[in-house]
Amino acid sequence: MTPLQNKVAELFENGTINLMIGFKSALNKLPVPFFFDSVSRVEDLIFTPECKGNLSVYLQKTEVKQAKKVGILANISTLRSLVQLTSENQLGDIEKTVLTINTQNEVEVFENMDEVETYVQANFPEYSEEDKKLLEQLNSMTRDERWQYWTDQFSSCVKCYACRAVCPMCYCPSCTVECNQPQWIKVSSETTGNLEWHTIKAMHLAGRCINCGECGRICPVGIPVHLLTAQMNLDIEKEFGAKTGFSCKSGYALNTFKTGDKEQFIK
Repeated sequence: MTPLQNKVAELFENGTINLMIGFKSALNKLPVPFFFDSVSRVEDLIFTPECKGNLSVYLQKTEVKQAKKVGILANISTLRSLVQLTSENQLGDIEKTVLTINTQNEVEVFENMDEVETYVQANFPEYSEEDKKLLEQLNSMTRDERWQYWTDQFSSCVKCYACRAVCPMCYCPSCTVECNQPQWIKVSSETTGNLEWHTIKAMHLAGRCINCGECGRICPVGIPVHLLTAQMNLDIEKEFGAKTGFSCKSGYALNTFKTGDKEQFIK
C-alpha cells in the first residue's frame, strides 16, 4: 500500500476515524469522491493532481455528521474551505482528522485547525493562469460590455443548481430559491430569473468564496460562474485587506466593521 493508504488504515485501526472522505479511481480512470467506511476499502484510496474536488462540501451532510469521527483528504482548496467554515462556526460538532499530501509529497496529518491555518497561509494559492486571463478580459470591457457578457452567459443557465450543491459555503438549510411565499426568484429558466439567482448567490458568497472553482467546473453548460466571486474577492482584498479561507478567526469582510474601513465606495 502507499504511505497515504497505510496512514489511513492506521487511523481506522486505532479508532481515530470511522469514516474517511477521499477519492477513488472511477471506470474512466478519473478520481471521484468516495466514502471509505472500513480499513478493507483503503487500498482504493488515491490522491493525484487530478483530485481537484472540494470534499469539504460533504461535512455538512447529516449522514457524515452522524459518523462522529471523520477523516478528510484535503487539497489546498478543501483546506481553505475548512478554515473558512471554522471561522463561521460550522464544524464544531464534527470530530475530524484532516490529511493532505504536502509540497514535499509527504502525508501530513494535522493535529488541529490552527495547524491547518498555518499550512494554508504558507501555501496560499494564486488564481490559475486561465482564470487570470479571463478576469483580465472581463476587466478590459466597459461596464455595458460586461453586463452584456454575463446576461448572455446566464441566459443559457438551466437552473440545475449544481453550482449551489457543489459549494461548501452554501450550507443554508433553506435557500431563497426554494421560498415561494413570497417567491423571490422565478422557478423557470429564463434570463431575468437566471440573472437574479446568480447575482444573489454571488452576493451571499462575497468575502466567503474560497476560489476552489468547483461551481464553474461543474456547470453543465460551461458558465464561468466562479469568476463573479473571484473578482469580488480581488476587490475585497484590495479594499479591506481580507483573504477568504485564510484565518480561523470569526468574521469576514462583509459581516464585520472596523472604524478604519474605506468608505469611498459609498455614494
